[in-house]
Amino acid sequence: MSQATSQSGRQAALQQAVSTIKNGQFIETLTRRVAFASESQNPSASAELMKYLTDEIQPTLVKLGFECEIFANPMASCPPLLIAKRIEDESLPTLLTYGHGDVTNGQAELWQEGTHPWELSQIGEKIFGRGTADNKGQHTINLLALESVLNAREGKLGYNVKILFEMSEEVGSKGLELFCHEQKESLKADLFLASDGPRLNAQTPTIFLGSRGVCQFRLRCETGNGVRHSGNWGSYH
Repeated sequence: MSQATSQSGRQAALQQAVSTIKNGQFIETLTRRVAFASESQNPSASAELMKYLTDEIQPTLVKLGFECEIFANPMASCPPLLIAKRIEDESLPTLLTYGHGDVTNGQAELWQEGTHPWELSQIGEKIFGRGTADNKGQHTINLLALESVLNAREGKLGYNVKILFEMSEEVGSKGLELFCHEQKESLKADLFLASDGPRLNAQTPTIFLGSRGVCQFRLRCETGNGVRHSGNWGSYH
């Protein structure tokens, strides 16, 4: 593919992605997803958590050419997970991406007038609804962007895509680590891209590069036989 053709395809994909905002497709899709009361903190919401995968995410991915499989969580009584694969050629690079469909408790009584956790609403340039900022908004953007690229490139990406969806992120991603160990061959990829993390501020799109994992530990300090000058705090002795 020539550089000019590549640039033309990129511009077409960007234009199609922007058009999903202008023609209402993004809002319509996100409205439908926000309406799922997928509260992983709510013990009574297990059916809704499964429905989000079976009724919303899986059909969307199948239309984009993915093969999907829903798995029971390796931790008993915890929400399910989904792996989707779109393999154009085993020799091509593979991208692994991630999303979660669960949200925190709705708490409808705490929302401002004119808004509701399970109904998308717009006030000025801001949209409201549980999951719009974490993580239904992000994976809706990603999947619509992927669809735009597929349309612009006549159904061929030139790389493979795998997607991991979980439904328990808001309760500590229960079972996710064990699941990834069990499915390490299935999830093998050349690049991992996740749209679920902090931003510098609400107005600034933020990309963090080279995140390689997290190590949690507890540090305990034995303070010795008395207070010491710390350089910033403490007494002078």
